Amino acid sequence: MTTVDSGHEQAQVADLDADALLSLCTDAEREVWVAELAKLRCVLQWAHAHPADPTEVARGRVEIAGGDGTPPVEEFTAEPLAAALGASPGSVRQLIADTLDLAHRHPRLWARVERLEVPVWRARRIVQATHHLPADHARLVDDLIAPKAAICGLVTIDKAIAQVTAQTDPTTQDTEEELARRHWDVRLFHGPSTGPGRWVGTSILEITGDTAVLTDLFETLNADAVAAGKAGDHDPIEVRRAKAVAGLGTFSGSRPRRTRLYVHADLADLTDETIGVGSVERLGPLTIARIREWVGHSAVTIVPVIRTDRDDAVERHDPPAWMRELVILRDRHCVFPGCQTDARSCDLDHVIPHEDGGPTSPSNLAALCRHHHRAKTRHRWRYQRRPDQSYLWTDAIGRQYVVDVTSERC
Repeated sequence: MTTVDSGHEQAQVADLDADALLSLCTDAEREVWVAELAKLRCVLQWAHAHPADPTEVARGRVEIAGGDGTPPVEEFTAEPLAAALGASPGSVRQLIADTLDLAHRHPRLWARVERLEVPVWRARRIVQATHHLPADHARLVDDLIAPKAAICGLVTIDKAIAQVTAQTDPTTQDTEEELARRHWDVRLFHGPSTGPGRWVGTSILEITGDTAVLTDLFETLNADAVAAGKAGDHDPIEVRRAKAVAGLGTFSGSRPRRTRLYVHADLADLTDETIGVGSVERLGPLTIARIREWVGHSAVTIVPVIRTDRDDAVERHDPPAWMRELVILRDRHCVFPGCQTDARSCDLDHVIPHEDGGPTSPSNLAALCRHHHRAKTRHRWRYQRRPDQSYLWTDAIGRQYVVDVTSERC
């Protein structure tokens, strides 16, 4: 095995010949496999150490974890592990689910992972693709996939699932299509506004839906893009397809767009012809020209600027609209360690409970998603808001984590 002293690693790596460098890469990759397997074993033990109480199972208070045939796990099992790993609770819930599926539903694949014949990432990819199957079907897929798991891709996995489904239940296809239909969605993602990969005034619209409808939509956009090219538009066809979206019926101009944006700019600049720059909350800086373009095609409501240092208290439990808006803009997302649920979807929690005398004021309110609000309410976690506006969380065994929402703001 080729090794490099960490104190002189950079210099020594530069001196390696091609064969030694490739050997070092191989050894490093092997170490990653070993470390990932060790973590997976710890995660499995953590899950097994937190079985769900039968009474809680009857009440539906269990962690959404492994698939059919895996043991139920106590609610909020993921949170301490997520905090220890510095990961989001959602990603750790997925890690627990994958680990339980692997150990309980795919024994042949799990054995190959333990022998370091299949990397953890590939095994997780396989079990995620089969998570929806009944336990006996997952075992059949395991029989088909495990021997070639080191090289198989999603197409091979899908074929194995289809083969098992056809063999065991020919009528399942309709059920599968209905299940897929329930996951149809349209989601809008705003790109990063800072750094070398920033997307200024650009976002991503992701559509999951009927194959025929989306194929027709794509062909329509492509035809419009080709026509624009023949008419003299010299942008790449990918750009022309994106521009063609503006010509679809829903954006035809028959009704104004109602876009809610928080624009930080001088109101006079929006009507002035001079070049300037403003800022859009969550999207980052934009030229006044682009902001003016958006405003000019939308139904606009101008609201007063919210002072984020305002800390008025009200004599009631539920905060007024201005206070809720202030806390949402301040916290931006759920303030539980690692959680990124948008604050607009969160509850506003009294850090010091209202029934214990805690005021309804911005400094005593925090955005918590419903899941982590319940974790706090059920006394699994406790937290406080510190003078520097960060949050100090303490878990059930006394470990502490700091969430600093102010450091995420520009």
